[in-house]
Amino acid sequence: MSLDGFDQDSYSEYRKNGDIKKVLEGINNISEAKKRNRSSVRMVIQFLVNRKNEHQIKDIRHYAHRMNASLSLKSMQIINKENTGFWLPSAGKYRRYEKDGNEYRIKNSYPDMCARLWFNPVISWDGKVLPCCFDKDAEHIMGDLKEDSFRDIWNGPRYRIFRKSILSNRKMTEICRNCTSGMRY
Repeated sequence: MSLDGFDQDSYSEYRKNGDIKKVLEGINNISEAKKRNRSSVRMVIQFLVNRKNEHQIKDIRHYAHRMNASLSLKSMQIINKENTGFWLPSAGKYRRYEKDGNEYRIKNSYPDMCARLWFNPVISWDGKVLPCCFDKDAEHIMGDLKEDSFRDIWNGPRYRIFRKSILSNRKMTEICRNCTSGMRY
């Protein structure tokens, strides 16, 4: 789950019309259910670090600990290039991009590998199976759960061909050019 701010102002700066109270209530409900049921399910709170929330990292660490959750601090993907400077955190270690002349470019060397393709599929609201969370516009649909089983999609020809293309030349796939997989912080 993504908690991209620790108060309503910083949260809604990125999560437009988002309600921080609902998110915190949901995290608390999951944490309580884990305790009540002695569940070993691992809860991870993702925090997309940006200029508007980076001052809250210490607080979010304490909160994650209280909720018995892991915390994943992530650099934020910026789609609208004109806003890059607005969102970039001041701490360089949380920046996905670096300034190169008048442009920003990702700090990734794009190794021809990607664990996400074997561990992090995304299922969209309408049952489409996507290779990862960077396919924001569902351009690489691997299959549809209304038509096939997840196992058939996961092991099917579309996934095999897509994985092979990433392993041979990841830079050629648009969604991979803004990805942090393999990036060193």
